Amino acid sequence: MANNFPSYPSQIDTAELQRIKSKFQISDNIRSERSELIKQRRENPEIIRSGELSSDGKYGSKTLKGLSYPLQLDGKGGLKTSSNFSRLSEQILEVLDTKVGERVYRQFFGLPELVFETISESVLASLIKKQVQAALPFEVELDVSVELDEDGRAIIFIGYSLEGSGRYIIKYAANN
Repeated sequence: MANNFPSYPSQIDTAELQRIKSKFQISDNIRSERSELIKQRRENPEIIRSGELSSDGKYGSKTLKGLSYPLQLDGKGGLKTSSNFSRLSEQILEVLDTKVGERVYRQFFGLPELVFETISESVLASLIKKQVQAALPFEVELDVSVELDEDGRAIIFIGYSLEGSGRYIIKYAANN
């Protein structure tokens, strides 16, 4: 009975294997070198404030209160909290940092994965605006714009204000 299976060499070509490994190692090194920059940008997005805080009772200091984002200890054995405009900024950042499906009980919270999608800046801006508005507890005036660089990374600008309050802008650099 003849064996019709193709024959494969019994040894792996180690030079080819090393070339493949080194190719992956280079891209892993680039990602690891950028990881600190990516982490720093996500932990410290630029938040720019203009105008005065509202003295209106409708948006008093206790209107919006919750756990701070990112989650931190307060130094007293508890979790750090934030309120008012700080919490609003953090909640917007939570939406930007979360992918749809990551939260077990809020499966539509966050932004969808768009890695292999062909998408324009205006479509991405309207998608982000819709997702942020859905996550906020009350009506906030939002302006969202997106700039895509040649590498496909997005820089997101979110301007927001509450009626009778100052205007805030978040500049968020989304990295792949």
